[in-house]
Amino acid sequence: MEEVLLRHARLPRPTAPTARRRRLRVVAVALRTRPTSLAVPGFPPAPPPPAPEHVLLPSPSVAAGAAEVLLAAGVPPADLRRAAGMCPELLSVPVGTIMAALRFLTDEAGVPEEDLPRVLRRRPRLLVSPVAARLRPTLYFLRALGVPDLPRRADLLSFSVEDKLLPRIEFLESLGLPSRAARSMARRFPALFYYGIDGNMRPKAEYLLGDMARDADDLFEFPEYFSYALATRIAPRHEACASRGVRMPLPAMLRPGDDKFRATLAGCVGSTPPRRRSPLWHAYWVDDAGEVEEIKSASQPPSKLFL
Repeated sequence: MEEVLLRHARLPRPTAPTARRRRLRVVAVALRTRPTSLAVPGFPPAPPPPAPEHVLLPSPSVAAGAAEVLLAAGVPPADLRRAAGMCPELLSVPVGTIMAALRFLTDEAGVPEEDLPRVLRRRPRLLVSPVAARLRPTLYFLRALGVPDLPRRADLLSFSVEDKLLPRIEFLESLGLPSRAARSMARRFPALFYYGIDGNMRPKAEYLLGDMARDADDLFEFPEYFSYALATRIAPRHEACASRGVRMPLPAMLRPGDDKFRATLAGCVGSTPPRRRSPLWHAYWVDDAGEVEEIKSASQPPSKLFL
């Protein structure tokens, strides 16, 4: 058998008579490289090569019609080229599909016509999504969920309810959150629908529940937790706090820039209230954008939070 394999694969025989392992390695190479016409007793025939995938090339007339409709809708030529690169199907679908999606966005989803270029620049797949099977059911679901300002978040409409939206809510429920709380998180922070479950949400949730020894209520209070990088933001700051015995609220730990975070941490003495000269003495947090958010306590007025 080895002779047959070596001869058909055109591989040299090993010269040393004691090189048994080398012979097995050569035979293995022969098995991987044997031609499809070689029939070896005891071995199944090699599978045929895969058939080339059928590539649907855009018709020049269809592509020209799609470009004409989008340019008439106010999409700049540069954005049109970018949209075609992000969604090649854009130049292959019938013009009627694009026009139906544009009418849906303006008439039903409430997107102002002047905002169409911005929406399409961000999510050109909206124009190749069927209205009845995808866009309208997703719109109704997001409305029922109570997501505010849907015209500004129209890019969500191309997501599948069954494959994209519901699995994120069900994942939050799997962490121990009640269904109502999970829906509230998605309503208050719709960006959750953009994050992958296995590649983003699951490892961050496991780190919070495990290494950080927190519970799902922290996620309910601060769903933006999922927007921060685990390796470069969440874990380093948690470790810095843990090394000083400090337990910060998630917004205070993650929102500030590095300099403010270090200054805030330096003002903490264990888990005791901060010193008067500490940045924590004032009941305000200032994020990187310069916005001021007053820290409120559920059990006492903000003025008595740090005494």
